[in-house]
Amino acid sequence: MAFALRLNRAMQANLTRIVDRQLRKALAELAIAPSDPRLADHVHQVRKRMKMLRGLLRLMRDAMPADMYRLENAALRDAANALSGSRDAQVCIDTFDTLVPPDVLDDKAQQLAPVREALVAARDQLLAGAGPDTKGDNTAQHLASARSELEAMRERLPGWRLTDKGFKAIAGGLKKVYGQGRKAFAQAYASGDDGDFHEWRKQVKYHWYHVRLLHSLWPAAMRARAKDLKSLAERLGDEHDLTMLRAELLSLDGIEEGAVAELEWRASRRQLTLRDEARRLGGLLYAESAKAFCRRYRRFWKVARS
Repeated sequence: MAFALRLNRAMQANLTRIVDRQLRKALAELAIAPSDPRLADHVHQVRKRMKMLRGLLRLMRDAMPADMYRLENAALRDAANALSGSRDAQVCIDTFDTLVPPDVLDDKAQQLAPVREALVAARDQLLAGAGPDTKGDNTAQHLASARSELEAMRERLPGWRLTDKGFKAIAGGLKKVYGQGRKAFAQAYASGDDGDFHEWRKQVKYHWYHVRLLHSLWPAAMRARAKDLKSLAERLGDEHDLTMLRAELLSLDGIEEGAVAELEWRASRRQLTLRDEARRLGGLLYAESAKAFCRRYRRFWKVARS
């Protein structure tokens, strides 16, 4: 697997290999014209790579100089943020289509058609560089900004150095991210707050990346856990997309209140279902303490290395 640690390689070599591979792929994907119909897919893929690399940095954070971690984590964050506007606008359209499938829109929900048209218009305006959040920038500038961040990061990569080796280099990050996910899980259901669910989703995805990186410890077990974590992350992602759509509805002009109320009802009902499904899956995936979880993976590491 490309995004996985090789147990027969030094941790420093693993870090350099994975980061370089993902940066090269991201830079190739960003070499696309703003008018290319594949733009949305390329942007989505690049943002996924940035999250994967931030997950890798979190795994090895305790073995990195603090200033290096802060610099590179910020670079990945800024590159992803430069591409966020058009992607978020497309997500709102895709989420609308999930709530109101095209065949249903034709027959039963004609009053909702203007909402979709307004969402498409907002996305197209953003892509053209005329949206309220672009501040005069256009898509080409966003792509160039992201490329600049990643090119500079790739130039710095040969100078990256870890201060620990083996499992010690990842133990702290593995334990911390799992523990943060466990706490965020409890907080989300205690408060019911959209922001808390979004935070839990982020921690789930980082933990998912860690499990993928540790695939070689026990391929069958890691594959099964990664599959369930992906399923949980997708549910929480869909839940967050609904939150984004509900927020976007409030900014649309000229839409009848009845149409907004109908979509609000559909979105909130679907969010409750997704949260119920996520609770059951999260309870299984975060059943043990962070200390016990890390201890178990340390044993996996020793057996796999032996």
